[in-house]
Amino acid sequence: MFTPSFRFFFLAGMLLLFFVTATAGNSYAQSKDEKKILAVLRLEEEYWSKGDIDGYVSLYAPLDSTRMILSKGAAYGKDNILAFYKKYWPKEKMGQLVLDGENMERLSRRFYYVTGYFHVKYPDGKTIDGRYSSLMIKIKGKWYLYTDHSG
Repeated sequence: MFTPSFRFFFLAGMLLLFFVTATAGNSYAQSKDEKKILAVLRLEEEYWSKGDIDGYVSLYAPLDSTRMILSKGAAYGKDNILAFYKKYWPKEKMGQLVLDGENMERLSRRFYYVTGYFHVKYPDGKTIDGRYSSLMIKIKGKWYLYTDHSG
């Protein structure tokens, strides 16, 4: 029914389509750094959802210039960021955190700009949803939050 040349080109086309489809996902594969940054984001969710402020703030860079952008200014340095969270976010007020929709842009070998969505669900069923942006910094092979903003 089909000529040998048709069968050859059909099979060759199918193999090419399979190859392109199989390798297309690899063009969007995450780098090692992106995987490590995602792991930090998962730890953020875990620590926040457990009410572990100390663990959560441990994910911020150990630098005086590390900052959390607030509606009326910024908190600089891990100690000040920790004090802010302990004052305004007691464990019972924290809820369950989910981060999603991550978009990562490499700025240099040491910096990534990360944006996404946050969702906090409280025991009473209320939720808060918003956007976040973070500048991540790599220090001695480990990724940290350097600048954090949520709104």
